Amino acid sequence: MARILGLDLGSHSVKGVVLESKTKGHGVRGFAEVRRATEGERADTLRAAVQELLGQLPPGHADQVVIALPGPSLITHALSLPFSDGKRIEATLPFEVGSQLPFDISEVVYDYQVVAQKDTEGSKDKAADLLVGVVRKEELQSLLALLTELKLDPRIVTHPGLAYQNLLQQYPGLFEGQGEGGAVAVVDIGHERTSVSFGKPGTGVLFARTFAGGGRDLSKALATEFQTSLAEAHHWKEQHGAMASAAQGPDAERAAAAFVRGLQPVLRELRPTLKAFTARTRQQVGAVVLCGGSARMPGLAEQLSRDLNLPVRVLALPADTAEAIPAAAQPAAAQSFALALRGNATGTKAPRFNFRRGDLAFKGDFDYMKDKLGLLAAFAVTLFLLVIAFGVVRNTVLSRREAEVDAVLCDTTQRILGRCEKDYNRALSMLKGVESPAAALPRMTAVNLLAEVTQRVPESVPVKFDRIQIDLDRVILQGETDSSKQVDTLSNALKGHACFKDVKQGKVERTREGNKVTFRLDVQVQCPGDTGGES
Repeated sequence: MARILGLDLGSHSVKGVVLESKTKGHGVRGFAEVRRATEGERADTLRAAVQELLGQLPPGHADQVVIALPGPSLITHALSLPFSDGKRIEATLPFEVGSQLPFDISEVVYDYQVVAQKDTEGSKDKAADLLVGVVRKEELQSLLALLTELKLDPRIVTHPGLAYQNLLQQYPGLFEGQGEGGAVAVVDIGHERTSVSFGKPGTGVLFARTFAGGGRDLSKALATEFQTSLAEAHHWKEQHGAMASAAQGPDAERAAAAFVRGLQPVLRELRPTLKAFTARTRQQVGAVVLCGGSARMPGLAEQLSRDLNLPVRVLALPADTAEAIPAAAQPAAAQSFALALRGNATGTKAPRFNFRRGDLAFKGDFDYMKDKLGLLAAFAVTLFLLVIAFGVVRNTVLSRREAEVDAVLCDTTQRILGRCEKDYNRALSMLKGVESPAAALPRMTAVNLLAEVTQRVPESVPVKFDRIQIDLDRVILQGETDSSKQVDTLSNALKGHACFKDVKQGKVERTREGNKVTFRLDVQVQCPGDTGGES
């Protein structure tokens, strides 16, 4: 059973979900969330938080680690190409992406996901809508180096929006029943970054985008309103923060008004993103599903529903995760759970998007093989030598046996034919020849015929033979049994032998006592290939 670690490297806290892949399905083994320190270098706070997180997760090595690229530096492009062939897309993308970047294409890592295909007039190939993610190479290298220090080598580094691909595909029931049809927008509001994934339940992600803004803006607005430190404002927000009808009391309502002001940067990006999706795909967004750490604030979904004029609710994970992930933590655990599903996906359900490309490609399997190469080479040489030794011994034994068989065949043909013959086929032909002494030997003997008769008497027929007369061309059987039906059974059984050409029944009579019948069977003997009976 493979263990997959989905790791959400948030700017405020890191979250991890351990998924255990089984023969049929999968199960969540554990979840943990660790806050990052508010002071210190970003790399140091991330390293300390991940190290603490690993200590809180269930013990055991993760066979696969999957992460989404953290930070607001990810660039997302939506492209449309008049073809969907993978080779043509790979050849075209460097020019399409490079023309939209303020720096050289060699300084970045990019990958794409085909999110939709459509027919084009006059062409057999389908047009493709792509979601392309771009990140500076040095930033990805720094992140991988930091994780390597913690003995983590992620097999997949994906787009945070595309992380929800498999959640939409495998758990469509989590998103259904929201609005009147249309697509669903999964809005992940983190501390410093918000990601939006548009998709249809059961289909997958159709468009995604990330932008700056999130829970930190709410804390800053609260700190400004109450003239307090950012740390105190953030602590109060987590303990008492609420919006819309969930805000009760003067202080709570005053704080809710500050939260509404702090939410404006997110709304300024979210509204045009919703419109851009509708314009691009001609599909209406029917509902918004919230997740991320900020989604835990009471009343946030109600407030966003007012601002966006759409049904909004907080995402609840599948029921079978409740034992490992408490309900209160599920919005924050959504991305790490979706990342673990991404690692468990195979075939057409698995998104191809992965920043581990080129010289940054995942090499875990290759390194393992390289470490084992010496052992494998030694094993291969040993196996090769054993095969050679087995062949030599086998050939030696066979040669000896062949010599012994030749000697026996020579002795036999010398006694019967008067000359030595070591070729088996030739010796057999000579022994079967008309002029051979063996030609005079009958094919069937009286002993053979008696054995064949006794073997073919059915066990279910009680019979007592008074007379058995066997010649090479005829067998006569006289005896008694219980009924004439059993005489027929015996007769049919004897007819099953190839050399018993005809079985004739004589007179069947009741015995003097009346409880038995006597019978006589006359069997003509002629084996296939014989011209007549031997005498």
